[in-house]
Amino acid sequence: MKKKIGIVTFHNAHNYGAVLQVLALQDLLSKKNDVKIINFKNKAIDDVYKIFRVNRKNIFTICRSLLADLIYYNKDKKRYINFNNFINNKLNLTEEYKDENQIKNNPPELDLYITGSDQVWNYSIAKNIDIYTLKFGKKSIKRISYAASIGEDTLYKDYIEEYKNNISKLDAISVREKSAQTYIQKLINKEIALTLDPTLLIKKEEWDKYIIDIKEKNEKYIFAYIVEENEEFYKILNYLSKITGYKIIHTGRRNNNINSILENAYTKGPLDFISLIKHAEYVVATSFHATVFSILYHKKFWIIPHVKTGSRVTSLLETLGIKDRAINSFDEFKTKKFDKSIDYEKVDKILDEERDKSKKWLENAIG
Repeated sequence: MKKKIGIVTFHNAHNYGAVLQVLALQDLLSKKNDVKIINFKNKAIDDVYKIFRVNRKNIFTICRSLLADLIYYNKDKKRYINFNNFINNKLNLTEEYKDENQIKNNPPELDLYITGSDQVWNYSIAKNIDIYTLKFGKKSIKRISYAASIGEDTLYKDYIEEYKNNISKLDAISVREKSAQTYIQKLINKEIALTLDPTLLIKKEEWDKYIIDIKEKNEKYIFAYIVEENEEFYKILNYLSKITGYKIIHTGRRNNNINSILENAYTKGPLDFISLIKHAEYVVATSFHATVFSILYHKKFWIIPHVKTGSRVTSLLETLGIKDRAINSFDEFKTKKFDKSIDYEKVDKILDEERDKSKKWLENAIG
């Protein structure tokens, strides 16, 4: 019998990983269930991706950010439209909930709520605890987390007790990083499963169906994706471009610090992101989901882990036996064989095993 399932996550974030992971979970669960994305419009998330994002720290930052928003208005608007089109056309959304009170007063009538994946328990991003720990709706509704992330090493210190109380009441709990698994398990003394990010539950052949109409580039290139400014990233990227002769496609708002550009892909939508990785010769990134799709499409890639949230990348690479693809400096990169291949036959075998474990856990948790 099909269950009615609602997923709570950062589905409205104009971030490639955020929207692709919820598409993946929706895709997987929809094979046997009726699945909806609970359309909670988190203002904290929306504000990050507004076309005008004025920094109000002081008069200097206000003027500087306003000027930048005016200069890049056309690009920002195009990117904004492309993400909204993806969200509205690819995700099966419930009615819109504009704030926490609306969803608590009129919760979706479903059989099961799922929170995750993404950093739904990272308060510095979510700015909300109750919704992302599923503290709404009838008590009879089953509640689980799937590959939820706290992003950092610990829960936000001012709200540890609140998180502890809410998470402990979930019917089944899984997280995305080993560090989070160990930490939360000690905190609530309850079994915590370690599961794969939803994007890894979908094989590349299934992702290919989403990008079948996107044209491949005629020229070989390096795909670059940075989510945290890092001087070492640019040194590595430009060096790799110089020694290979390949130009760079990147998704930055500006072209600063990149020497040989084939294309600025800042305005591209989420499915273009997958296609650009699929057809790249190399990928250089600081992003977890750029790592995921590089692995799925058997790319030669180098990852500079995010300073604060890099544990999810290193955890994944360690699980798959390729932790040497993570580097922290240009000097370290120069000690590596830049074109070193990855034994993807071995990686795929481990990934298939982990994928089966995660799917089995999810199926059992849903019941």
